[in-house]
Amino acid sequence: LIPPVVAAALLILLPPTAAFVTPAARSMVSGCSRNSATSTPSSSSSSLDDAVVASSDEYTIGILGDLHIDPRKMDDYIIGRSHFLSIFDEAKSGEKQRGVALISLGDLGEPKNCEHNPDNDSELFAGTTACHELAAEYLAGFDGVPYEIVGGNHDLEGLHEFDTDEANLDMYLKAHRKGSPQFCREVARKTLLVGMGPTIFRNATYISHEVAIDREQISWFENLLRTHPAEDGWKIFVFTHAPCIGSGLRILQENQVVDGCCWLNQNDDELRTKFIKLVRQHRCIKDISIWVRITRIVSPYQPSIPWMMDPHSPAVVHVSLPKPL
Repeated sequence: LIPPVVAAALLILLPPTAAFVTPAARSMVSGCSRNSATSTPSSSSSSLDDAVVASSDEYTIGILGDLHIDPRKMDDYIIGRSHFLSIFDEAKSGEKQRGVALISLGDLGEPKNCEHNPDNDSELFAGTTACHELAAEYLAGFDGVPYEIVGGNHDLEGLHEFDTDEANLDMYLKAHRKGSPQFCREVARKTLLVGMGPTIFRNATYISHEVAIDREQISWFENLLRTHPAEDGWKIFVFTHAPCIGSGLRILQENQVVDGCCWLNQNDDELRTKFIKLVRQHRCIKDISIWVRITRIVSPYQPSIPWMMDPHSPAVVHVSLPKPL
């Protein structure tokens, strides 16, 4: 278990520009949700009409790592959430309100039996309807802060409840009121939060726990980058559960040897280098943008920051959390 009280440390581990970044405010982006400090805290790729855009050019983003929620230990998660609320309250108060958003990086449920189903004492909690409904309720409880999610490698693991990836994915999207596995939220004027997640688990070619982004999402992402160039002032934060190959992270080598699935789309010869090529090609993802991977390994801070040979490459942040207690 990694309770939110630990995940809250992400806001300390991440550099200031990644945890609480400034500059939010008044333009509409096709296919993206607008930021709102008062809108319903749900994920949507296209719902814009009811959102109230923040009135300032500042914004605050809270980032949650692998929650691995255990329904028997919700007190820990409630304590962890309280650590965020005061920060968001400050951001939303005063004359110059900031845009606010909460990003979950996936792996919402504990991948073991949590005594949640009296009819099946071997069912894993991760990926089940009970898991995602509880996670949605929890994430909706940040006092009106809208949340977005990228799926992790455990979020479609409801193997006892669902026979297919399609059925499991459909439940996941409905539970979090998402129209698609990807998201785009305009948290500030010409500042986008963008995320993509896996759509398969059972049908994986090699390893079920590989984080594989499908071609439809990649095409969507490529078009979004083309239509929001840095030359027009756009700035984009990109979130995925696993880091892209070529990001320069130095902390995953040992895990890669053991697991063989630490990198994004790594078993697809064509797509595994697609992401870093797009990031390097489109300067709207330059400097302040982050690819984030949360793992359950102990690692020092410095190796979690990549050594980027290209000074124009985007900032890539990898955050490591302590092993479960």
